[in-house]
Amino acid sequence: MMMKGVSSQGQQDRQLFRILIFVCLSFLVLIGRLAYLTLYQGQNYHLQAEAQFTKNLKIKATRGDIYDRKGVLLVSNRPTFDLFLTVSKLKDRDALLKGLSVILGFDSLDILQLQEKIDQLSRYEKNRPFKLAQDIPEHLWVQIQALTSQVGGISMEISTQRYYSQGEIGAHLLGYLGKISLEELQAMSLNSHDAQVPQKPSIDWILSYPPLSGNADALIGRFGLERRFEHLLRGKDGYERYIVDAKGKRVQQKWADILKPRIFERVEAQRGADLYLTIDARTQRILYEALEGYQSGAIVMLDPRNGEILGMVSKPSFDPNLWSGKLSKEAKQVIDLDPHLPMLDKTVKSYFPGSIYKVVTALAGMQEGILDPHLKIDSPGKYTYGNRIFHCHKLSGHGKVDLSDALAASADVYFYKLGEKMGIDKLAEYGYRFGFGRSTSLEINGEASGVVPTKAFHEAHGGFQHGLSLSTAIGQGNVKVTPLQAALAFAAISHQGILFEPQILKKVSFQDGAQFEIASRVKGNLGFKAEELKAVQKGLFKVVHDPSRGTAKLAKSAFGHIAGKTGTAQVKKINRNLQMENHQIEFFDRDHAWFASYAPYENPKVVVIVFLEHGGSGGKDAAPIAGKIIDSYHRQVEPIFENADSMSHLAKEH
Repeated sequence: MMMKGVSSQGQQDRQLFRILIFVCLSFLVLIGRLAYLTLYQGQNYHLQAEAQFTKNLKIKATRGDIYDRKGVLLVSNRPTFDLFLTVSKLKDRDALLKGLSVILGFDSLDILQLQEKIDQLSRYEKNRPFKLAQDIPEHLWVQIQALTSQVGGISMEISTQRYYSQGEIGAHLLGYLGKISLEELQAMSLNSHDAQVPQKPSIDWILSYPPLSGNADALIGRFGLERRFEHLLRGKDGYERYIVDAKGKRVQQKWADILKPRIFERVEAQRGADLYLTIDARTQRILYEALEGYQSGAIVMLDPRNGEILGMVSKPSFDPNLWSGKLSKEAKQVIDLDPHLPMLDKTVKSYFPGSIYKVVTALAGMQEGILDPHLKIDSPGKYTYGNRIFHCHKLSGHGKVDLSDALAASADVYFYKLGEKMGIDKLAEYGYRFGFGRSTSLEINGEASGVVPTKAFHEAHGGFQHGLSLSTAIGQGNVKVTPLQAALAFAAISHQGILFEPQILKKVSFQDGAQFEIASRVKGNLGFKAEELKAVQKGLFKVVHDPSRGTAKLAKSAFGHIAGKTGTAQVKKINRNLQMENHQIEFFDRDHAWFASYAPYENPKVVVIVFLEHGGSGGKDAAPIAGKIIDSYHRQVEPIFENADSMSHLAKEH
């Protein structure tokens, strides 16, 4: 009995010991878990708990303004009244839908989409206001207020709308705003670090093209300079954190004041930077009005001394005020159905250049030692190469001409012979020197690089034939350039061979008072001798002023000398023997018309490139437009011709 009692007591002790160990281990686990939650997860749970009674209100940053070179306001923000609905406060859905149909013209599709939105918010976010309509006209405010009293849940809030004071003038250059797409949002999450604004902006950052940043309800630059300089214009949103009750309403009671010093926080929004452009508002209007009567085209005007863009317009245009607001279905349909593509920026799209490309062939020939600019070469109406005949635009030909006469008359056979001697790859080498075949640093609107064809290019696109060198020499075949590229190239020819980067930004002004002046940037030098450039310049002078051979006599100015080169680029093979007038040919079969010019000839201050898509003749159509633009600029913007008395003397010298 004694042994049995001892054994039983031992079992109890062991059992008690196990229980004690289990209890101790359990306490250790609990203490460890508590320590983990306190030390490592405490902050997260604190934030989650705090989020139940706090709310962050975003303070939207004001977008920066855009000015022209003289301080004329081009793009700004105007106040608007937007209509919001809070579903939890809505008393009569049917009356709301009917009222919106009558007052704001909501159609059946708008009503259906609104019903779906209300149903969605009723389940998940019925206390969150959402935008019903934006920019409510003032004459509708009284009706909206009456509807609010009837149905409840409607509120009006003051917002801002982007305003483009010039309307369609220069719309492609300035651009417009739009919502962020899902794809862009996903890309932003990957590039969020790269999109941060530096504490101290630099010139390199200002001119950079960083990834987009923003949130789902933000409006961002979608086109033109609004997109190109989004990182400068958008600013930085601020926020305000405050205490709310269980319904999400802001708490005003005194007890909230106890927590306010710890909870409340306000970070002011930082306004976007103001941009001062190189363009001139009056010049923009001159260019825009110069295209009146033509359905499609582009004009670029710049200063050859520094590469500053004075004006850029593309036609047909669009109203950016509509695109940055609520674009009606009717307005969008008009744009979508226009065969001349109003949303395409033709200043940076590439086209066949025609004879304006002959300056490349001429300068290449001289530097290669193939061409003596003073030697007269026979330039008949056609040239036989292999089993193919290459025609001149003048069927009777031009007789024997030197370089200046060949440029003046645009003698095709003269340049066919040069192209034959040099070959396509040598022509390409010089084409690249001028900046053709590569996009410029402007980087707007899907800027095209153009095409400088080589033997390898043709082998990859259907096969190479040596006769393609002849077509390339006169700017036909597969050569393509943009009006902007042409402007930079002719600026270099007129100004010591210096090839500038295109400059559109003159000054940037930040909210804190910091200002950055943007200096012009040299891309390189064409690398030609002064006498070679002079030989081509002489020919470009005669294009306008040679009374017998000049193809651009209609570009003459009463104020001074203009130099330039016409180009009529064939886009479809047509029997030239028919001698059809431009209006007798189907629009999209007509030639492109070019005139590349600069003035004054003696001391160039402006370069003007006129491109008329399917516009007909470079000499008859494009050249007179350029002449009128230069005259208007001289009279209305800045006098560029200094000594009109020397005109006749200089003309005799040439």
